[in-house]
Amino acid sequence: MICPQCVGVEKLFDEKYAQRDLKRYLRKGPVKTTRLLIEAIRAVGVKDLSLLDIGGGIGAIQLELLEAGVSRATDVDAATAYLKIARAEAERRGLANRVEYRSGDFVEEASDIDPADIVTLDRVICCYHDMPKLVSLSAAKAGKIYGLVYPRLNVIMRLARPLINLQFRIKRSPFRFYLHSPAEVDRILRDCGFKRLCESRTPLWQIVVFVRSE
Repeated sequence: MICPQCVGVEKLFDEKYAQRDLKRYLRKGPVKTTRLLIEAIRAVGVKDLSLLDIGGGIGAIQLELLEAGVSRATDVDAATAYLKIARAEAERRGLANRVEYRSGDFVEEASDIDPADIVTLDRVICCYHDMPKLVSLSAAKAGKIYGLVYPRLNVIMRLARPLINLQFRIKRSPFRFYLHSPAEVDRILRDCGFKRLCESRTPLWQIVVFVRSE
């Protein structure tokens, strides 16, 4: 059974949306939060490592890390338009033969997805209703590094969330924007054997990289 949120993701993040994001990326590079995540992961070292990029969007993380030395990548996304755009850009750069593209809800597909040294979720947990399951299942796939970008639980986001979701209700979209507890995210990852390595913030987002404990 397809979850309503995934239906909402497919409808919201359509080809027009994806093309807009790709054009911006080609002009300016990754958006700030994505760039900070990539830089933090690269600082740990990525040569010959594998990547699992969940909700990979236009593929910015995959492209940047493959060019930085990652050996192969898997892109899992519920938005088929983004998978199409990501694959086309990877083909243009001669990198598509090192990427596996999978369409669907990662939580539902997790048992069939191979582990990787690096797992990334860039602005993904705010798009998913069951954060504990998403984080625990994705952390189980990460051999060394786990990086994510998600909303800060501050006054701005607390006030914005109901307004954002009101717009989706008016448009009759099943998509919803979620705020999840950073403390709960940390707890789940600690229980999965990770420790926090570094964190950076913007007014709305936090960028956190965890590494598996020795």
